[in-house]
Formats: sequence, C-alpha cells, structure tokens
Amino acid sequence: MDDKLKIINYIIDKGYKGPKTLYKYRPFDNYAFDMLENNYVFLCAAKNLDDPSECDVSIDIKKFIDLETNNLKRTAVLLIIDRIKPYTTDENYELIKSMIMNISRKDGTIYPNRLLDIIFDLKDLAPEFDWDNFVNWLREIPEKLNEPGIKKQFEDLIRIAYYAKEKLGICSFSELKEEKQFWKDYADNESGYCIEYDVSCYELNKNIFPVSYTDERITDIIQSLVENFIAQMIYGFSYGKIEIDKSQYLRLFLTKNTKWSYQKEWRLLGDANEKVYAPKILNIYLGKNVKDENKLKMIEYCKKNKINLIQR
Repeated sequence: MDDKLKIINYIIDKGYKGPKTLYKYRPFDNYAFDMLENNYVFLCAAKNLDDPSECDVSIDIKKFIDLETNNLKRTAVLLIIDRIKPYTTDENYELIKSMIMNISRKDGTIYPNRLLDIIFDLKDLAPEFDWDNFVNWLREIPEKLNEPGIKKQFEDLIRIAYYAKEKLGICSFSELKEEKQFWKDYADNESGYCIEYDVSCYELNKNIFPVSYTDERITDIIQSLVENFIAQMIYGFSYGKIEIDKSQYLRLFLTKNTKWSYQKEWRLLGDANEKVYAPKILNIYLGKNVKDENKLKMIEYCKKNKINLIQR
C-alpha cells in the first residue's frame, strides 16, 4: 500500500493526518470577498474538475458474480488471492493463482467444492495463512452480498458513486505556497491571491484527504466495493495480520493522472455546491499583478480581521 493510501486509511480510521497548513489559489472574481467576509469555502461539483476523466465510474457486477448460479467468478477470486501476495513468495503466488484458475469453469466461475480438494496444497504454499476460513468465506461471499443489509449498503454506495460527478462536492487545496503554475492557472496570471489555511484544528478536517496520482485508476464501482468487502473479510479471518485498504471506494474521488502530481493536492469532500465553514486563515498572499482596487479592498479586509497580508 503506497504512502498516500496509508494516509487515507489513517484519516478514515482516526482523523486528519496531513500538513498543518494548506493553500488555496483564487482569482478576484464575483465571489472573492463574499467567501472571505462570510468565512466559507465552496465545494465545486466533481464534473467541473481539471481532469474530465475524474470521478468517472462504471458498473459491471457480471465481471465478479454469475447472477444465475450466484457463484464468484475468477476475477473476484483473484482479487482475494492478490491480497495474499505480500505474504508469500512470488513463485508460490503464481502457483496459487494457477491452481485457482485450474478449478475454474469455462465461464470463469469457481467450483466451490473443488477448493477443498486443493486446500492442503494451498496450505503448503502459504502456511501462515488461515486457508480453512478462507475457503469457507470464499464459498459464502455471493450469499453475503445478497443479504438485505449488505445489499442495501451496496445499492446506496453504487447510487452515490454513479452520480458522483453531479452530487459530490470538492474543494481543492495544495501543500505548495509558491507554485508558479498555480498563480498562472488559478490566480488569474498572478492578479489573484492565495490563502494559507490552518487545517490542523479545522472541524471538518476529517473530510480532507490527499490525492493519489497514477496512470491507472479503477472506475468500476463494483470492483471497488467487492475489494472493500474482501479486505474486511480477510482482515476478519486473518486476525488483522493482513493490512487492509479501506480507501477503494473513496479513491474513485481521490485519484488523478500523474501529469497533475506537481499539484500536491488535498481535497475537502462533501455535497456539491455546498458552502461550508472555512478553516482559520493564517496569511493571504497577493499576486504580483493584482489590481489596485482589489489590493485596497484586501488590505481593508485583512486589517479588519487581523490577518497578515503579504505582497509577492
């Protein structure tokens, strides 16, 4: 699990774990002083983000479960096997994967009872793993996914994720104070400003997460949800020995292409188009090309609110 995912999981479990200060670059638009005077940040709908592919999702449960037989398909089983990979050798992992494939039907589903035929071989390949419970859970997963409570959770998560681009709100921040590209792109070619927020004690910082950058991102909701279910299942029967990743679903909204990695972005998540209480402002930086009228208004605002104003 990479460092960003570890941080996301930590925040989910225990609370904010990030920089004390984060920065927001803005132009002097119609909302600039309204946001400052009324002390809020705006959660932009995900559909308006930099990367048009962000938060795109798809749904294909047939990749994982045969709906007629209610059996897990090989794709889902291999997701489980992949969780075991760090705890065995590469050679043994390939053998385990091969053995699983050999007990697959032509349609990709697994013969549940045939797992019992190979369990002793599996134990030899990964002796520290609890294979007995693994096999039992593997046979029960399809039924578990159809239990009313779990099924409703799936349906709710799927509905939320499917309409994410319209329903999810994001306010972006950066770790960077002096980033030339930000001043150009987000602060109107240095005629805008940058706010330095103290998020260390911010009441909503439990909803602030780091963005992870990758050339590949999972957009299949079902894959993300099945992975999350599998992670919790494995954690349960392995007595916590396997490090679980609770961020699969959340990562649909916290992943960008590596071309944006220079941004070192953090995101406050909430409902789209919502105005939420802003973190404490430590400093405000003015761009080199700021207009005199905006500069004078900002000087007045900062003096009134005892905020340090810095001209670049």
